[in-house]
Amino acid sequence: MKKSDIRHILTRLGIAVVFVSIGMWEIIQPSYWSFYMPQFLSVIASTTTLTMIHGVAMLAIGLAVLLGIYVRIASALATLMMVFIVADLVIFFGFNDIVIRDIAILIMALSLFFDDTRWLALKKKW
Repeated sequence: MKKSDIRHILTRLGIAVVFVSIGMWEIIQPSYWSFYMPQFLSVIASTTTLTMIHGVAMLAIGLAVLLGIYVRIASALATLMMVFIVADLVIFFGFNDIVIRDIAILIMALSLFFDDTRWLALKKKW
């Protein structure tokens, strides 16, 4: 196994751990996370429901990255999701330690998007 394969697997594992664990947490305990949901979205549905939907999306992205199913698409979705999360946090809470952490996760997702390694991927193309 080459170093690039190890780097690829560790990046996928890092993204998967964050997205799967937070996704499950948002589904199981949405009240803990609904505080972060922008209030203007409550006209669509309750913040609890939106948080659970967000959790399902995070879980799906995390599992796709972990299992190697369309890693490039999953990492693009993870990057997009993290851009919105970072923007929301900065707008509503200012620049803080959580934003810094989420920027690091965003960079990991973006680097995975540009990684051509497809080691242990179930779907090698897009």
